[in-house]
Amino acid sequence: MYFIEKNIHFNVVILKILIFENPKPTAMSKLQVTFPKTSVLLLFIIVLSFSCSDEDLFEETISQEIEENTTNTSVGEPLDPINEVPCTFDPTSLEANSTVIIDCTLDLNGSTINLPSNISLDFDGGEITNGTLNFSGGTIDGRLLNITLDVIGDVSLKEDNFFFDPARWEIVEGIVSEETALTNRENINSAIELVKSLGGTEFNIGRVDAYFNVKANKVNREYCAERSIRIPSNFHLKMSDETFLRVQPNNFPAYALITLYTTDNTTISGGNLFGDRFEHDYSPIVDIVGVRRDTHGYGHVIWVIGSHNTLIQNVTVKEAIGEGIQVHSKTIRNPDGSLSNGNRTSENVLIKDCFVSENRRNNIAVVDANGVVIDNCIIDKCGNGEQTRDANGDLVATSAGTAPRYGIDLEALRYVNNDGSINEINKVENVVIKNSRFTGNEQGDIVVYTANSVQIDNNYFDKWVANFASFDVEITNNVFEARSSDISFGINIQSYIRNNTEFNYNYVIRGNTIKGYEDGIKMAARDHLVENNTILDCEIGIQLTSDLYNTTFRNNTIRNSAGISYGYKNAPNADNINNISISGEDINVGNRPISFINFNAGSSSTEFQITFTGNTLNSFNNQNFNIYLDNTKNILFENNLSNTDFEIVQSQNIVLRNNEVNRSN
Repeated sequence: MYFIEKNIHFNVVILKILIFENPKPTAMSKLQVTFPKTSVLLLFIIVLSFSCSDEDLFEETISQEIEENTTNTSVGEPLDPINEVPCTFDPTSLEANSTVIIDCTLDLNGSTINLPSNISLDFDGGEITNGTLNFSGGTIDGRLLNITLDVIGDVSLKEDNFFFDPARWEIVEGIVSEETALTNRENINSAIELVKSLGGTEFNIGRVDAYFNVKANKVNREYCAERSIRIPSNFHLKMSDETFLRVQPNNFPAYALITLYTTDNTTISGGNLFGDRFEHDYSPIVDIVGVRRDTHGYGHVIWVIGSHNTLIQNVTVKEAIGEGIQVHSKTIRNPDGSLSNGNRTSENVLIKDCFVSENRRNNIAVVDANGVVIDNCIIDKCGNGEQTRDANGDLVATSAGTAPRYGIDLEALRYVNNDGSINEINKVENVVIKNSRFTGNEQGDIVVYTANSVQIDNNYFDKWVANFASFDVEITNNVFEARSSDISFGINIQSYIRNNTEFNYNYVIRGNTIKGYEDGIKMAARDHLVENNTILDCEIGIQLTSDLYNTTFRNNTIRNSAGISYGYKNAPNADNINNISISGEDINVGNRPISFINFNAGSSSTEFQITFTGNTLNSFNNQNFNIYLDNTKNILFENNLSNTDFEIVQSQNIVLRNNEVNRSN
């Protein structure tokens, strides 16, 4: 979509003549009433001249995941001060089908005014307060809405976008009491509910800095939603850079500042949303259902609950005691993973251009969802802070991070039965994490804990990506740069086996650059492809751990000339490794290109369990370090090129075929 910006200059002369056939004498305070056409002759003579000049051409970026939503940080300024001169007309005397321009203050004195049919109320600096307007058709200008005016009946907003003026809704800014923060919450919800009921679809908030009492003494989605700022369906909460909404500090174990509870087509954009992490009282508490809550890890800034087609864009989300953003279902699923009647998972959720930082448990957690995209976000400093323990060794609940402490946690709650089947009371599937930057997260950057069909593409990480029990995962085209040399790994795919069933499988690790870790990639489980990765300055390029099956490594580059460094190495006593193909690798390291010790030593197989074919296996220090196999079984080396020899100690079924050793390399 393209827009052409023009400079337009207007010279306007307007002549307005109002002729009343049967004028009624009435005292008015600058009240302008436009009566029906039969009563009025309205003549506009407009002389208009303008000039246009084309300026630069701009292209708007349109999200492909969700229907176009535009986000501007400028959402308007607070309204000018109200004209407090009292209106002198009688609102009960208005005629049907008329437009009334309000430029004075009309106090209804607590009464309900039943308006005639098709009245339109327009704003011109005035206000209507302290009562109820009951419409029978017609419109009202959103600038007339305020906390003391109820609007009922058949009526809609003049325009579907509404600008929220905190003063007119009695929002008290700054540090306030719990009671005032509760009133703040009730008042903003009243405004949202009223605007929604009048057909409004865009709720703009400009300059405000206020606290909201959203504490919840029970860990329950619906309960927390009832006590939050609630955003409805088909609605856009549009905030500016000067919008600050904060959780009132409290001592309860749970809360949600903003919830989207079973909504459809909802957008949250702009603004700065804060939890109470550093002001929270973490004293142990027994909640209203009798559960002792010691860790206080269930307070979230944004909670998406069973919602479809959600966009969260350009929002700063910080300092929750739990998650910055959590995505969940309405309630738990059936044991087979199906949704019972009335239950909903969250579907088609896009989190884009957001800054999510310093949340205590996870910056973003996806617990139950089908279709989540996290795009172009900064995921920063999750779970930091030194944890302390009491005399019994138990963790003391403080503002320090609490487990898991990941930038993003994809963690569906599910249980493995003794027979290997799963009770899938949550599911996380079809997740894309792309174009984002992860820095300073305490435990790690992403954990694909229990999820499937996950793509992690074109991100920057300074710690790691790990897993627990997940499948169909792609980790592609990312940059990993360890923020310190003692970080264990860049990527770790581990095995999880129950009742002879492996729950990790089908990982593709492709096109990544991994630099400065102890281990670049650690691999276990089954049915993986690891290709075209560049691993630099890691102590071990690729480590093979136990229970690795049916996996291909090809065309990876491993380089490290400084310090102790290996190309391929096995974890201590690694066993149950079978049907592994390694080809086209380009390895040049300071120590041994390959070092296997006690590798598959317990195997009873007589077949080759691992093959190295067509690789370059070099050592910078080839006079001292050979390709080394000690107490290792069942490996074929064929058509490889190396600048160092093979050193084989007490190993079985090691076959060398058509390899070339050239020490001059």
